[in-house]
Amino acid sequence: MKQIAISILLMLCFNSLQAQNCKVLLHTINESYSGDCKKGKAHGQGIAKGTDTYNGQFKKGLPNGFGTYTWSNGNVYEGAFKKGKKEGQGKLTFKNDSIITGFWKKDVYLGLFEKPYTKIDKSQNVSAFNLVKVQDDMNSLRFYVKINQKYEKSPHMNIVVHSGQYQSQLNNNDFVELTNVIFPIKLKAYYKQDFIEIEIFQPGLWEIRTDITLMKGLNTQN
Repeated sequence: MKQIAISILLMLCFNSLQAQNCKVLLHTINESYSGDCKKGKAHGQGIAKGTDTYNGQFKKGLPNGFGTYTWSNGNVYEGAFKKGKKEGQGKLTFKNDSIITGFWKKDVYLGLFEKPYTKIDKSQNVSAFNLVKVQDDMNSLRFYVKINQKYEKSPHMNIVVHSGQYQSQLNNNDFVELTNVIFPIKLKAYYKQDFIEIEIFQPGLWEIRTDITLMKGLNTQN
């Protein structure tokens, strides 16, 4: 019985010593650590404290994986980390109880959605299509069409919306515009028999440029 007690005591002392020698590389939480360790660094599940507190997964001394980070001012982030920074899906709760949910990358908030848009499908003649957000204070989509490297004037397009809404479709000399768009919006835009299918998550003024390459002798457009 005495030997068992001594063994337990030695194990506790060893674990305590290991935790003390286990480094946390983020300076705001490196004053004390208890948890899993590998090669002298926090690795696995653990709790680190300093000016702030972190409870969650570590890798090579840094928060990595899922965890909860509490700042000294009372703000709390619960979600994914990578190399000590918020990265992935999470929830940030401020001390005044306001909440932000969504996605982060390298500590920068991306919004409710991880990606600004998704390219879903295109017809065979569409050699490429690109989406660029050019303004934040306007919610519209502008569609430009190139045929064999030459922009079409007054392109007439048929746009079928699967989800989301817009107020009106305007046919400009250089592009077709959907105004007052409600995002996210998922749609299929046809130019004659060719099409692109996209979903855009982030609000703004988007330019969508479609390149259509027609092979000589295979053009079935009217």
